[in-house]
Amino acid sequence: MKRRAFSLIEVLVVIAIIMILMGILLATIERVRHQAYRARCASNLRQVGQSILMYVNENHGEWPRTTYVPGAPLTKGTGGAAPDPFGPAGPAPNDLTANAFLLLRAAKLPSQMVMCPYNDVNVFEPEPANPLTRSNFTDYHKNLGYSFVNPYPDPAAVAKGYRMTARLGAEFAVAADLNPGTSTPRDDVTAPTPGAPSAVQKKALSRNHEKSGQNVLYGDAHVQWQNTALCGTRGDNIYTNRSNEVEASPIDKDDSVLLPTN
Repeated sequence: MKRRAFSLIEVLVVIAIIMILMGILLATIERVRHQAYRARCASNLRQVGQSILMYVNENHGEWPRTTYVPGAPLTKGTGGAAPDPFGPAGPAPNDLTANAFLLLRAAKLPSQMVMCPYNDVNVFEPEPANPLTRSNFTDYHKNLGYSFVNPYPDPAAVAKGYRMTARLGAEFAVAADLNPGTSTPRDDVTAPTPGAPSAVQKKALSRNHEKSGQNVLYGDAHVQWQNTALCGTRGDNIYTNRSNEVEASPIDKDDSVLLPTN
């Protein structure tokens, strides 16, 4: 009997089909993997939100923050080695990272709770030291993966009613994936405006999730995935104040600016 063999074209067609199917499969696996990271990140922020509410209730309505001097410059990453977060050797006034560390310390949260679990872009590491022995992160660039609402308003914002309480609105952003800041032109968080093209909107998205969006914790303790940074009260940019300034004081009572920046 005469045996029929596959032609070269048939073999190439089969290989091409297999490669297409593998591409679809890998894309699906990557999408499912990223969704799992997104869910874990949302779970972290949800637990952080519950811890903030517990802290406020246990501390006579006071929001977690270290030394506050109205109008003084904002600082980051100071006084970490001091055991007392409110002592003279502790964090400098208005330290934007010390408030997150204070929550970690007071609520006895695992250090992973303030890190986005998706590490392909921002490589985070858990705080190596025992939080009870320190007042701030060893290296907040590595140990802190979320930005929190600025609890150090200037006198003008206070005069306009800005006050951190346990009764913030469902549109008021309390925390989110790390603020991308203005480190490079492509990450200029001040660029987006309502109706701007998607390429411009993307500049203000956190780098925690490959610039695809960010999880946001709101004042009523719910967490929501957002594809834009314009998701604060009345569509404000959650990473800038109402004057489109980064790492600055809020402007009024509805202005949530999440800090620090990346």
